[in-house]
Amino acid sequence: MRTVWHGINGELRELRRGRNSMAFLRHRNGRNCANLSGNAMAALIGQSAAMEFASSERGFLRLYVASTSTAFCVMLAVVLLGIGLGGVASSMIPRRLASPQKLLPAILLLAAIWTLLSYIFFPIPPRQTDINAFHIESWQEIEWLSLALMFPVAFLSGILFPLVLACVQQQVPNRMNSAGLTILFNTGGAALGPLLAGFVLLPWIGFQSSLILSAVAYAGLAILASEKGSWSFRQQFGIALLPLSAIFVLIIAFFPYRRAEIHFANARRPFEADGSRLLKKIEGTADTVQLLRRDLFGEPYYYRLVTNAYSMSGTLPRSQRYMRLFAYLPLALRPESENALLICYGVGVTADAFTHDARLKHLDVVDISKEVFSLADFYSGDGYSNPLRDPRVTAFVQDGRFFLQASPQRYDIITGEPPPLKVAGTVNLYTQQFFALMNDRLKDDGIATFWLPIYQLTTDETKAILRAFHKVFPNASVWATCDLEWIMMGIKGPLHKPDEESEHALWSDPKTRSDLERIGIEVPEQMSSLFLIDGDEIDRITQGVEPLSDFYPKRLTDMRPNLETAFRFGYNYLERSAARRHFLSSALIDKVWPNEWKDSLELFFLVRETQFLSEISGSNWLAELDLYLRHTKLRTPVLAVQNSDEWRLSLAEKFAAISPSLPAEALHDLIAGALARRDFNGAIQLLEREKEGGFSNANDFFLLTYLYCLNGSVEKAEALAAAQAQSIQKDWFVDWLWGDLQAEFGFRPPL
Repeated sequence: MRTVWHGINGELRELRRGRNSMAFLRHRNGRNCANLSGNAMAALIGQSAAMEFASSERGFLRLYVASTSTAFCVMLAVVLLGIGLGGVASSMIPRRLASPQKLLPAILLLAAIWTLLSYIFFPIPPRQTDINAFHIESWQEIEWLSLALMFPVAFLSGILFPLVLACVQQQVPNRMNSAGLTILFNTGGAALGPLLAGFVLLPWIGFQSSLILSAVAYAGLAILASEKGSWSFRQQFGIALLPLSAIFVLIIAFFPYRRAEIHFANARRPFEADGSRLLKKIEGTADTVQLLRRDLFGEPYYYRLVTNAYSMSGTLPRSQRYMRLFAYLPLALRPESENALLICYGVGVTADAFTHDARLKHLDVVDISKEVFSLADFYSGDGYSNPLRDPRVTAFVQDGRFFLQASPQRYDIITGEPPPLKVAGTVNLYTQQFFALMNDRLKDDGIATFWLPIYQLTTDETKAILRAFHKVFPNASVWATCDLEWIMMGIKGPLHKPDEESEHALWSDPKTRSDLERIGIEVPEQMSSLFLIDGDEIDRITQGVEPLSDFYPKRLTDMRPNLETAFRFGYNYLERSAARRHFLSSALIDKVWPNEWKDSLELFFLVRETQFLSEISGSNWLAELDLYLRHTKLRTPVLAVQNSDEWRLSLAEKFAAISPSLPAEALHDLIAGALARRDFNGAIQLLEREKEGGFSNANDFFLLTYLYCLNGSVEKAEALAAAQAQSIQKDWFVDWLWGDLQAEFGFRPPL
């Protein structure tokens, strides 16, 4: 009973103490409530400014640092380390030197000053030599940059919280109440800051102005939290506050307000080496997007979408090959498809391919970034129109995975071209569970295609993704043109071939036929040469490999892939004899592939292998050209050997039609065009025209010599070679050419 009585007495004493505290507060209501509200706002706005600062600096750092999960973790660790050490440092400040109420404005002013100085004196890192771009992946370098940019302000923010708490405790003697009140406002500020930065400040005023606003918020809080008499030289801390205020005002007055443009220029400069120029820049909620345009002969040639420091997508001709095949590959097998879903819009190439098909009734496009949709009107080019303006297209600003979970719609085709695989968050679009969502939203007999760039992955990572895809789609296969941009394709439900009337549908329509020809699929039989492997081979090479899963996302690591290893792995399936063997032995091909498309397999697989080796390691360009000219009727490989393409040729022909004189660059494209048409006389005339002013390069001399022989004018070839004999530097190529021309046409090399 005595114990209970003592307990009750203790409770009564606490109650009386609480009542006395409330009476005490009411007695000093005017001044104390003002101080309390000021300190509470210091906790709220101070933490909000700190988190806003961290969010803005993270957006800024991504102009130099790879957007990987490792990079994010390092940045977060530096911020938390600074806050933690700041809290420790705050506890070590002797309270006899100054009361927390007097110290608080000085720390806030220091935070305002360091917010600006850490940005002004940010150490710009060197470019990564292997890729000639600011795309830092090393955690040590990321740590150093984060320490320089984020640590000072995080450290001062860590000092602020205990100071604010001490100030609140002076007004609310009950420790639990004061701590709870401070933590409430501090946590509220921590939640508000990133929301304000991400959804308001960064899209509206950009990261630099957001940083300045954070600094101004700190300075404003210093005024709000200070006592009336603090701003005087007669006061001990007035001697510190006034100079700190003057320093802050001077920094604001002389701040390099165009510094942000320097950082944006640094991020895009590696991609301007080809002559591209900035067309549009957007600072979005998550990323900074810069659209570059490369002109040729005064017209747009291609566009490049640079997100932060990475070339995220583009309309380069070699990229359009696989982007358009995301649509045309399933459309070729299911020409009766009525609706489709595209996950990730990019630069709109895949969406544009879908809209070329007049039979497609509806296309849903989903992308998490509204900025990529806002750029859609900036693209232009021959045969291209903004697909978002097509009445059949509906755009959704939404996470692709959430859209699949929430939408009740089922589709004939689902395809996707996500961001690069090592970008933070992209792994969630490559797991077995995500592929299961795709399968669930497909109609029976539907087809899914998905991007698999194996040069961005280690071999084990490639196998883990293939395993995940095949576990969901038993009828899986992999396809590619002549590079390492692979396409996974999965067919849901029963297998069947398109009917005879439909199998030529894409080549019967002028719009789709023209589009396919531009990317090198000039006849239906070439579709066969896109095949790599089917589900049986995926099963074989992934034996013992665990699939990429939501539960084990780190099976996709941050490790930089070895390109030579990726090349060897890819060549195993691009080599013509292996490719033909896999194709002919595939049970899937036997069930879904039209018989008419199986002609000329050996030739088309040879063309693909030759182009692959040429792009990866170079080749004897004239021997390659001879193969295409004399053994195929294809245009695209001929243009590629001459460093041209259908887009360049179209621009060159337009320019030639309106210009009385042609630059050498346009002349070379016209020569390539004549060769692609097998107009050897036309090509010879253009080369002879160039010869009159002197050959711009030795290859044009060799080409003219070869064409003379090919066209039956061996004497002209011999005369040309003799005239140029003194300027010809003997090497393996010259020895090969003279020997080949001699064996083929009876050409007599110059002595």
